[in-house]
Amino acid sequence: MIGVTGASGHLGAEILRVLPSSVPIGRDIPDVRYEAIIHAAAPNFRDDGAVIRFRDFNRALEEHLDRRPPDCLVVTGSWWQHAEGSCRDLLYTRLKDEQVRTFPWAVHVLPYSIYGDEPRPGRGFVPQLIRAIRGEVVLAGLSDQPRDFIHVTDVALAHIRALDAPRGAYSVGTGVAFTPEDLAGSFGVSGPLLDEHPVAYPRYLCDPVPGWTPLVDVLGHIRARI
Repeated sequence: MIGVTGASGHLGAEILRVLPSSVPIGRDIPDVRYEAIIHAAAPNFRDDGAVIRFRDFNRALEEHLDRRPPDCLVVTGSWWQHAEGSCRDLLYTRLKDEQVRTFPWAVHVLPYSIYGDEPRPGRGFVPQLIRAIRGEVVLAGLSDQPRDFIHVTDVALAHIRALDAPRGAYSVGTGVAFTPEDLAGSFGVSGPLLDEHPVAYPRYLCDPVPGWTPLVDVLGHIRARI
């Protein structure tokens, strides 16, 4: 039995979908031993209060692992941990760094800009762009900061591969970055530039998860849906 935290979130729900042997772990962690745990839960990066409160959940998980250690722990990090820009000063990024120190024996995976098929509040540029290309909406603004867009299913599959990886940190991205402005422009869509904060420029300081390669590229994903 593989436990997944953050199972109601975008990534956690996808991990549950593609990993039949997985079960959700809620805020109250059951006092059972899991074969492995994927710690995909994360607070809203815009809400410092939620970030601070999330430390309580990490402490509860740490206590559970001390009592009933699994064979493997996979922890979801953030590419902001290795990015350049003001994103490194956010409490959210510091929380992700803390998780590396809290769970030093874990496999840490660092996804880049995750997208799926549905827009999410304040996020989800790719599905919004698809709707704009179809003429269903007008984009409120575009960023000129590069992003490595990685499909949520690819990220979920990377977490599954990580269950067999040696402990350490691994990146989960395509290795190809587009600015949202350029990505939209390649489909004839334009809009005003956003003054985006925090600033984050991707860097690739970790190897990919062993045995994993992305199956979806963002250009092909968009073309298939317009």
